[in-house]
Amino acid sequence: MSVRLKHEKGWFAAGVEVENALTELTDGAFKLFLHLCLMAPRETGLILTSQTELAQRLKKGHATIRKYLQEMQQKGLCQLSGFEPIPFSRGRIEITDPYWPYERRDHSSKKQGTDNQAIDQVRQLLQQRSCVRASFSTADEILARKWLEEGTTLERIEQAILLGCTRKYVAWRNHHDSTPISSLRYFEPLLEEIDQLKISPDYWAYVRSRMKRLEQLWNHSRKQGRDADRQGKKENPGNLVDVCLSSDTQIQRK
Repeated sequence: MSVRLKHEKGWFAAGVEVENALTELTDGAFKLFLHLCLMAPRETGLILTSQTELAQRLKKGHATIRKYLQEMQQKGLCQLSGFEPIPFSRGRIEITDPYWPYERRDHSSKKQGTDNQAIDQVRQLLQQRSCVRASFSTADEILARKWLEEGTTLERIEQAILLGCTRKYVAWRNHHDSTPISSLRYFEPLLEEIDQLKISPDYWAYVRSRMKRLEQLWNHSRKQGRDADRQGKKENPGNLVDVCLSSDTQIQRK
């Protein structure tokens, strides 16, 4: 009589790799390791999550989860990237080859080149806007790569940058706040906001045209100083505030 699995899906190949992890880790860290193995796609051994999500699943505190992750990394069982001191910030955990029982999907040089090209496009989208600082930091690159790996399209990232910069320009016009946006993370909440709304392509064209007009005023003001800024306010004081997009209802009504 052959042995059959009760459940054909959701099982994990707990072979010599898992046995080696058992001897390397403390009990709590090994429990976290097993949880990550069960959650990670078999073809990559990679999971995108946050300390908050892990703490909730394992019923542990954030400090305990951080300690377990550090133990796993220090002992060579995983590689961590993208995590920040903020517990709900999402990061990347990849189980290393000696402790991952499956053959990984082939990451060819062509795919790597495509990934890098997409990162460059995000960098260009960010640096094209005058209200964003010129540099593209390592943290920005890690965040952009995480978004792309999660399936966020370049079009959606561009829309978030477009919306965020438009709101920044309107805030400047209303309150004279000319502090530049300093990080790609500024746009992260907008990705979720846009996902929840149904915005027509025509309205994005409208927002883009308004943003460019506001950006011209921003550039003129920063070049000419306070006097030019006051003069710029006289050009069109009414229609500019219209693009603030401060509520979902206003966006949907356009």
